[in-house]
Amino acid sequence: MKSYTFETNLNAYLLKTNFIILLIFIGMIFGFLSCNSVKYVGENEFLLVKNKVVVNDKKNVSNEINDYIVQRPNQLVLGVALPLHFYNLGNKNFEADFDVWKSNNPGWNNFTTGVFSEKQTRGVRNFKYKMHQWILNNGEPPVIFDSKKAAQTVKNLTLHYYNEGYFNVEVDYEEHQLKNKKAAVDYNVITDKPNQLDSITKNIKSAVLDSIYEIHKSKSFIKKGSQYRLSSFVNEQNRLTDLFRNSGIYRFYKNAITFEVDTSATNYKSDVVLLIDENAGYVPFKVQKIQKVNIYTDYSFSIAGDNSIKDSLNYNGFSFFAQEKLRYNPKYLLNSIFIEPDDLYKDDTRELTRKNLRGLQNFRTVDIKYEELENDMLQTSIYLSPLKKYSIGISAELTHSNIRQLGISGKLSFLDRNIFRGLELFKFSVQGSFLESKDAADKGKLLNAREVGGDISLELPRFVFPVKFEKLIPKSMAPKTIFTLGTSFQKNIGLDKQIFTGIIDYTWESSKTINHSFQLLNAQFIKNLNVDSYFNIYKSEFNAIQDIASTYFNDTLSAGNVIEFIDTRIDVNFEDSNPAEYRIVRNIRNRYNIITEDVLVPLMAYTFTYNNSKNYKDTDFSFFRSRLASSGNLTTLLAKNKDANNVKTLFGIPIAQYVRADLEYKKFWDLTADNVLVFRSFLGVAIPYGNSTSIPFSRSYFIGGPNDLRAWKIYDLGPGSTKSGLEFNVGNLKFINSFEYRFNVINSINGALFVDAGNIWDISNSSITQPEAKFNGLNSIKDIAIGSGFGVRYDLSFILLRLDLGFKTYEPYLPKGNKWFKNYNFANNVYNFGISYPF
Repeated sequence: MKSYTFETNLNAYLLKTNFIILLIFIGMIFGFLSCNSVKYVGENEFLLVKNKVVVNDKKNVSNEINDYIVQRPNQLVLGVALPLHFYNLGNKNFEADFDVWKSNNPGWNNFTTGVFSEKQTRGVRNFKYKMHQWILNNGEPPVIFDSKKAAQTVKNLTLHYYNEGYFNVEVDYEEHQLKNKKAAVDYNVITDKPNQLDSITKNIKSAVLDSIYEIHKSKSFIKKGSQYRLSSFVNEQNRLTDLFRNSGIYRFYKNAITFEVDTSATNYKSDVVLLIDENAGYVPFKVQKIQKVNIYTDYSFSIAGDNSIKDSLNYNGFSFFAQEKLRYNPKYLLNSIFIEPDDLYKDDTRELTRKNLRGLQNFRTVDIKYEELENDMLQTSIYLSPLKKYSIGISAELTHSNIRQLGISGKLSFLDRNIFRGLELFKFSVQGSFLESKDAADKGKLLNAREVGGDISLELPRFVFPVKFEKLIPKSMAPKTIFTLGTSFQKNIGLDKQIFTGIIDYTWESSKTINHSFQLLNAQFIKNLNVDSYFNIYKSEFNAIQDIASTYFNDTLSAGNVIEFIDTRIDVNFEDSNPAEYRIVRNIRNRYNIITEDVLVPLMAYTFTYNNSKNYKDTDFSFFRSRLASSGNLTTLLAKNKDANNVKTLFGIPIAQYVRADLEYKKFWDLTADNVLVFRSFLGVAIPYGNSTSIPFSRSYFIGGPNDLRAWKIYDLGPGSTKSGLEFNVGNLKFINSFEYRFNVINSINGALFVDAGNIWDISNSSITQPEAKFNGLNSIKDIAIGSGFGVRYDLSFILLRLDLGFKTYEPYLPKGNKWFKNYNFANNVYNFGISYPF
């Protein structure tokens, strides 16, 4: 009865707490809404609250049309003009109002000046003035309806529809004056019928251009019977310009192409004539070839000139020059140069050469110039200004991840460019981190754990392999080989692992959007240095075994004799009488073996990445990555030695053998200004076989944390619908989906609403695995946990700070009938602090 009373009181307290928080939140919203939205709207002025575009008596829903509207209402955040209300909290007339207050309240003014000094009174006044200015600067002023801007919008819409082929379009606007000094505007568009392209003829005076055009005319953007669109003519002009300039017509320019379109016809059909000039100025267009290629490998504008050349070399028809000494092997430098003697001039080879030379990270500037010779041939000069050979970098950053909540890291790096004269990059770095860890003995101390390490790498701008791959992966794909060796050492982080890593990685770019990586070797040796502390760190497992020991054997255990107790007391007889407890103990013993085992992971992996993002500011793109990895196949085939468990070893270390596949997809939709919808999906599976019965702990899947399922802490959930209470829950199958709506609130403050859904499962078919933890096909859909919440992000331009609050929406491990919204409250939510976006 006492426990029931305590639980009832606790639930009542949580209900009361959540109700109070809800009242505070509602109060804040009403506080904003109660602010007069027309506070700074003057007489005979109207606050613009709505625009509507009606096309042929139907409301337009295309976001593209909104781009032509000059004046738009104040920004809405979840349907509320929060930036405007925030702005209205400020006082534009603070100084005048303060002077009026002083004049109307001399007694209060004298009192405050008497209690405080005149200087302190002025300080308070200046502080309040600056606070109001800050509010005004970070809010959004009211958008006052402007008829001139509405008229400009009419012109914009008319031009837009005209360019879409609606030559008889009519556009006007209607202002609706609403209550409380507000206004809405309707833009009415009557398009009439669109014009179609009828006959398409050409007038190309140059025979050379005409012959090139005829070969490729099937790819034209302008086709008979299609709707007139200005964008089609622009695309065709760009297509032809690219076509001619990549067919040897060096002198060709875009404005040599014009179109004549008859827009006067009354039958909604337009005849088109393509016109192309025959010369540039008075010089006719010709197909021109490259006669000579000069490469200046250490060019400096300050000492430029023919007399500045001190070293030169001729190699395979290319001329190399240096103002000091030739420091680059011509053979390897030419791997990044695609302009060759006797080739036709092409814009594409020029840009490809520039891109690949910059990608070498050896040159500060790359300049490519062409000079016309007397015989109409071209001379190409490539001017390369090298970066400094040696550079040292020092960096420090605040770190945060799914695994470590807080950390400060520092890195010292050394870079040597062109170390072997083949444009290589040799890097050496040492790094250290101070982290916050609950595994440390001194849990009360901030940053009580550390990790130090170092690595060396050599990056070569070519494939280093006995077999040649030029036909399959040509040099235009920027092939690279990267060798890496590294080690790291941990203190007070889990079992204090020491990790040695060796990687041979081949990368290439098959297009602007597709990258490939093939790791011929990604070998990792993981050694646990603090195995004796296992049951001090994994306390829930120790407590579970202690309960069984005291209940069935009347034993009191210590962290040091748990394994001995399991191996001597938990036998077949115990399994017959207590099968559930036996399964718990054997599961813990199995986890102990997996986590504490030193292991060698000789991995081979291929990664395919598609990313059509134009730049880091792009918010409308797709991303897909797939990775297939296999560990231990060749190593176990060559290894002869086995340990006591009949597991093949190398240098006495068990070899992990498994296959793992990961698929990740992300889609970004740019809805309106500063409003983005993001979807992320991840599916991963790892299957042990041959030499292994389990996946190494470091290569298993976990779920939860600030970049994952945010309503649960890292490692807290799964596998399946189990509720083990263990510190570290892992599985070998993972599936997660996330939707996140990102929006701007005020200035640099952004908000987000999100839903995460996912879980991990065990697919090893082990006899000691709980049935609830196993993946059972479509029946396991009910095990998918769902979390939802909201977040606040502060953008400092160079870094983004993030706080996400995740609420447990669906908990698969709870009894039937209590799975939905049972713990959907602030008492059970998870605060996720992060740096940058979660995905």
